Formats: sequence, C-alpha cells, structure tokens
Amino acid sequence: MQKINNLLDTLNTISPFDLQESWDNSGLILGSRNDEFSNIYLSLEVDRNILESIPKDSVLITHHPLIFSPLKQIDFESYPSSLLKIAIQKNIKLIAMHTNFDKTHFGKYVVRKLLKIDSFNQDGFVVYFSWDSNLDSLCYKLKESLKIQTLKITKSSQNCKNIALVTGSGASFVRSLSNVDCLITGDIKYHEAMEAMERNINLIDCGHYELECYFGEILADILTNYGYKAIIFDSKNPFYFL
Repeated sequence: MQKINNLLDTLNTISPFDLQESWDNSGLILGSRNDEFSNIYLSLEVDRNILESIPKDSVLITHHPLIFSPLKQIDFESYPSSLLKIAIQKNIKLIAMHTNFDKTHFGKYVVRKLLKIDSFNQDGFVVYFSWDSNLDSLCYKLKESLKIQTLKITKSSQNCKNIALVTGSGASFVRSLSNVDCLITGDIKYHEAMEAMERNINLIDCGHYELECYFGEILADILTNYGYKAIIFDSKNPFYFL
C-alpha cells in the first residue's frame, strides 16, 4: 500500500496545484492525505462505470473535479453525491488536476505530440503557433490528428497564419487575443462566435472531450518516471453526433 501524501507531492511536482485558477477545485477531492491506496487509475471524468469497475482502496485521478461548485447538501439520489456515495463505500480516493494541468501539459501536448508542431509559445492556458497554409488545411490536419469526423468553424478572415489553441472551453479568450488569426478550442457558444467574427478571428471548435481525452495518456507516462504504475480508464464522450 502507498500513501496519498506521497502521491500528492509527486503530482504537485509534475503540475503545481498552486497554478490552478481561484475558481477551480484541483487537488484532493475525497480522502485524507494520510490514507493509503493500492492502485492508481486515470480518467478524464469521474463517472459511475469507472467507480463501479475499479477495486476498493484505489485512487482515481481525473482532469475534471467531481466536486466543482460548493455542495449545500449531500443527497445520494442526485449528482454528484450519487457518485460520492460509491467512492466512499469503496474507499476510493479522488484527486483532480484541472486548470493547473491545462497550463503545464495539455495544450503543448496537443500541438507537439498530435499536430507534430515543434515551434510554439505558451502563455498560461494559450498555446501559440504558426500555420503556413489556409484554414481548410488546418481543419483537415486537426480532424486527422485528433481522429474526429466533424468540426464546428467560423470563417471570419482569409488569414490563417497566427494560431492560438486553448484546450477545453476557451472561446472567452477571444477578447484578450491580439495578432491571432484563428483560435482552436471547444464548447464555442453562439455569441462568442459573433464576437470572434467582429474581431476577424476564425474559430475552430473541436469539442471539449475531443481535445482533453488524452489526460490519462499524458499523465500515465509521466507517473512511470516517478515509479508509479497507473491504469488508464477511458471516459465516454457524453455526446453522440447524428
């Protein structure tokens, strides 16, 4: 059995929890630093199938925190308390690495590992890189690299050289971007698209899940270097496309 305290220290070295946004809830979500665990599982989300499948006394590290907003009551018939009940009954510890991991690993992994682009700069959540062709070719590259069939895009400008990427939901960054021709992100809303068009910024919505489903893949390799063996448990995309 291993100590949660030691694992948290390792995770903090990999991606410091102090980097998380003030509204975030990364870190130890359920359990005690003094607890022990037998196995490590990695997933994008905490869901019922995962909790019911993994053995007792495990630790589940996810990107998205199960508890995000303050809970005013623990109602085991309602989400997320219904999942907390399973975790408590099985003595499963929960840890989240959310906005801190966005800033240290996610964006540059997509750009370098998936898009095969080695020259880029990162500022917080945003990764910047150059593209030497047009918007259509960039969309084709994304579909091929991320293995997705559809993209939601806006064509606001003929320019597509200076690119910004924010994994997850990053359309709000449109307001703070300068000298950017295209923003790649997920969960773009209608009014965010209208604002981007006014600013002559192209938008490519790859989907939230599609940009972040690599969480386990990224973290498992890193943990191996610290002597931990982690098992990746794939989360299911909650959306289907007809």
